[in-house]
Amino acid sequence: MDLKNLTAPCGLGCFACGAYKDNITDENAQQYAAMLGIEAKDFAPCEGCRSERGSIFLGEEGCAIKDCAENKSLHNCSECGEFPCGNLMPVADMADIIPHNTKLYNLSRIKLNGLEAWAAEAGAIQQKYFTSAFPPRKDSDEGEDTA
Repeated sequence: MDLKNLTAPCGLGCFACGAYKDNITDENAQQYAAMLGIEAKDFAPCEGCRSERGSIFLGEEGCAIKDCAENKSLHNCSECGEFPCGNLMPVADMADIIPHNTKLYNLSRIKLNGLEAWAAEAGAIQQKYFTSAFPPRKDSDEGEDTA
């Protein structure tokens, strides 16, 4: 798997996405088609955010995050001196069905541990996002939960 190509500039793992061409199922296609307001037979799976057939949910307006990273010649936003910026603000709309609220978390994990280590956990991060709460972090000095 080409991790660099299948990791979006915003930190989403295309390889872990249900709309990605290698992961699409009939059920997913029906759900995504409904979100896009089209027939399931007309839904074309995504080929990854970095491809010409990527970012299928954005339509013709494209992706400001992708454009910004490309303009700065960065692979992902965690490499930017302005990280995190307003472009990465969580997308609360449809948070129950798309994982865009994990962008900052994913980018922080990439910055901390590297792309390959993050990729090994990306699927679990996305699954946990949809199925349970992340545990609070323990503050090592005071033993208190922090948000």
